[in-house]
Amino acid sequence: MIVFAAIIFTAGSCKDDDVQIPVQDSGFVVNAADGGMFEVKAGELAVAKGSTKAMGSMMMGSDSMSVKSFGQMMITDHTMANNELMALASKKNINVASALTLPKQQKLDSLMALSGQAFDMTYTKMMVASHVETVNLFQNEANSGGENELKTWASGKLPTLKHHLEMAQMMQASIK
Repeated sequence: MIVFAAIIFTAGSCKDDDVQIPVQDSGFVVNAADGGMFEVKAGELAVAKGSTKAMGSMMMGSDSMSVKSFGQMMITDHTMANNELMALASKKNINVASALTLPKQQKLDSLMALSGQAFDMTYTKMMVASHVETVNLFQNEANSGGENELKTWASGKLPTLKHHLEMAQMMQASIK
């Protein structure tokens, strides 16, 4: 379920051509930014607290992924996407919060309290759920967003997000 956090954004007019940004697109930006910040912060915890052992085989045993290395990939990939999104938000005059929404902060807080196998299991479960939500959010924007530049950006991020989801699902299955 995607919840639009209307209180943390304001949709203004485009700086470029003074065209109003549809509420759906502003909501997408706000929710994508919140999700991206969560991925980075949770990734930082995974690097610090995750298992150093490989968590299952990826692609017939050719590659293995640890919670730490997955967390680092989340930091790298989502920081880059977040920076791109912030540039688009600025260009479109969409203000986004610089802090996580309460539900995302509560998830992060619960993750901080864990360690060892419990951390790894909870982190991978959160990453699967978060990426399912994110893929749906981006797919919806790509399919029916009203602002072409945001639609195109969302569409371009989908292959990476789907790959993250697949990797998180494989890690989750290997930890159970």
